[in-house]
Amino acid sequence: MSRNSYTDGDVTKLTTKGFWLGLFVICVVALGLRLAILQEFLQENPIAEEPWIDSQVYWDMAGRMAEGHWTNETPFLSAPLYPYFLGVVRRLDGGLRSVYSVQLALHLLTVALIAWTASLRFGRLAGLLAAGLFVALTEPAVSSTRILGNTLQLLLVTLVWWRWSVLAEREKVGWADVGACGALLGLFALSYPAAIMLGPLFGLWLWWKCGWRAAGLGRVGVAIAAMAVVIAPATLHNLVVFGELIPITGHAGVTLRQGNGPEAQGVYSVVPGISATRGAMHADAAAAFAKAHGREGSWREIDWHFRRQVLSFWTENPGRTCALFARKAYWFLSGYRYDDIAPPVLEREFGVGERALLAPLATPWLLGAALAGLLVVLRRPLRFAPEWLLLAMSLVVVVLFFYSPRYRLPALPVCCALAALALTQLRRLGYPRVIAVGLVAAPLVLYFVNLQTGFDNLEQRRQEYSAILSTSQTRVGDMRWQAGDVVAAERRYRAALAAVSNSAPAHRRLGALLVQLGRPQEAIPELLEAIKAYPTSFPGYSSAVARTCRHLYAACVGARQYAAAVYALRQALGLQPDEAEFHLALAWLLATCPDERARDGAKAVEHAVKAQQLTALNRPEVLDVLAAAYAEVGRFEEAQVQVTSALTMARRQNDAKLAEELEQRLAQYRAGQPCRAAPRTLASE
Repeated sequence: MSRNSYTDGDVTKLTTKGFWLGLFVICVVALGLRLAILQEFLQENPIAEEPWIDSQVYWDMAGRMAEGHWTNETPFLSAPLYPYFLGVVRRLDGGLRSVYSVQLALHLLTVALIAWTASLRFGRLAGLLAAGLFVALTEPAVSSTRILGNTLQLLLVTLVWWRWSVLAEREKVGWADVGACGALLGLFALSYPAAIMLGPLFGLWLWWKCGWRAAGLGRVGVAIAAMAVVIAPATLHNLVVFGELIPITGHAGVTLRQGNGPEAQGVYSVVPGISATRGAMHADAAAAFAKAHGREGSWREIDWHFRRQVLSFWTENPGRTCALFARKAYWFLSGYRYDDIAPPVLEREFGVGERALLAPLATPWLLGAALAGLLVVLRRPLRFAPEWLLLAMSLVVVVLFFYSPRYRLPALPVCCALAALALTQLRRLGYPRVIAVGLVAAPLVLYFVNLQTGFDNLEQRRQEYSAILSTSQTRVGDMRWQAGDVVAAERRYRAALAAVSNSAPAHRRLGALLVQLGRPQEAIPELLEAIKAYPTSFPGYSSAVARTCRHLYAACVGARQYAAAVYALRQALGLQPDEAEFHLALAWLLATCPDERARDGAKAVEHAVKAQQLTALNRPEVLDVLAAAYAEVGRFEEAQVQVTSALTMARRQNDAKLAEELEQRLAQYRAGQPCRAAPRTLASE
């Protein structure tokens, strides 16, 4: 094939006008599909309002930046470019929806760049097909609705691929082009730190491209310098803040250990003694270093402490290491269900991401065709270095660290182009067609293999995801309730229970909401379930169940189930025996309840006296309750004394309404009649 054989064969099939018209149609369709996905995401998925895990860390960092705190108290522990992007959005008073809108625009720009770059390399038809494949992929589509750096990474890696490809296609390389490509590599590294390895590789390729003389070396120097200048702010930040030379991030050792060790399975694995929560992870890592060395360590020392653990594991277990590497590579090629943050498969299952089916193409279904295209470009490894090096980078990251769709994601733009090359040039690939067909069909084979072996199983992840989803739905329900949207709040609480049927917080909040909505009969079973669901080992068990009992009491009173209301108050007092309000409510109910089956005068006196002991003497309602209890057991003279004192206090406090009620009860007691009244109201918390 000639140098331009891929594009020459395509010119007569698709004109320039046809290419741009096709790209316009693809972008319009992509916009419509993404808006549909975004609409469902905003309506159904709680992380649209309540980011979790890494997303919450990034959003909190952005919040601090928006307040003017643009430096961290520690070296960067994650790729810094995306949090700063969020910080700018928040500084401009943008919220989560603003971020989603900007990311949608970046996503569409990426689609257009993929089409343009693939057309430059493999022809116009391949360019349009590559863009179409990218639009059909689930992972990039879902990523645009996440507070994660995925969408920004995809744009930057596509920009790198585009500018590098331009250099590869040109006979002469200009200084400005070299500097621009180096700068883009630096930006990409700030969003995907492993990309720093591309710097030396790009330099070697550029040296070959430009020749081995001084001019070639000069261009290499410009590229590396441009990359270093772009990365320098992160390096200087780490140096100034903590006095250590850390190029970008200081957590690579811990991350490496999470994918390599006795417990490693090829995906993210919790390291014993190290928290899975990003905020606590590095504090635990520092504690582990101090325990091992008897002193505090610097950030680099802590990082190398875990790197050495990995190196020891690799050298002491070569067979197991090779098997683990192979397993990670297999995850890279066939994994589509597992996701360590928010699996689209589980989102569809739980009803918070069903429209992801509008982007139905799972990444493994693309990779077979991409490998078929890779065999073609590898015959010219120097000219097509951008494609195979960018693909290899993601594969190396997964194999060395662990499989995560986020680590594989930067390979997708190139994979779309390689797959498009294979599909559009099937008759001209230069090797037996049966091999190409076999590679394209390989994902189907791997799919059935995984089904039979249980590989890529979601059972453990399902349990973890459902728990986080339930918690997040409950929190968003609280936000909707606070905002006055009780209909949305109820829907969120029910969604939380659909994710975890025995979620005590969701049962409690739903029950409390139903009480407020005047539906006590529906609230009672929810609140009883909440009481049963709280484990006794739960931190704050007593206060949580006591709060639930408050709501249960209100529900039972609303439903006129007075015996159940007595039960709720006794349950609460069993947990908080010194809570005066519970004693007052119970004493009043036992003394004044319209249902004689719920009354117990002796117990009423007991609880009223206890309430008096626990409260200040200037509360007329306490004396009012004590008077009612005395009247219920026939001690009317004492009842008159107490209610008279309460009346004096109420008048002194200018509480006319209470004074009027006390005067009426005083008349009743003088006539030898006990009090009958509605139960007391308890504050909800």
